[in-house]
Amino acid sequence: MSETSTRAERAANLFDLRRIIGGVFVCWGVLLIILGLTASEAETTKAAGLNINLYAGIGMLIVGLGFLVWAFTRPLGRELREAESDQSEGATGLEAQRGALDAGSEESGRRMGRDDEGPRRRGDPGGQ
Repeated sequence: MSETSTRAERAANLFDLRRIIGGVFVCWGVLLIILGLTASEAETTKAAGLNINLYAGIGMLIVGLGFLVWAFTRPLGRELREAESDQSEGATGLEAQRGALDAGSEESGRRMGRDDEGPRRRGDPGGQ
């Protein structure tokens, strides 16, 4: 693996949105959990008896940790490298598929009353 591809993978991983979003959710989740644990009785009463900060913080922490686990178990740099290798390996198979599709479209064109010169019209001398 070359130095430039390694740098590109590191840059892709650094700016992966899953890491950024996960980090923000974790930070806000921890903050809300702290606020929920230190909430007064008056704040809980205002929220219909629910400690909404605590519950929202726990939810945000779970979502943030989910994003971070996803980002670290499936790094974006590795996914990009795998996609590039799949593309280069699939190029020969794709050319064969294109050839088969082209042959099929010629055949369907003949069945619809067209030949290589284009569609036939009723008033044309070569028609019908």
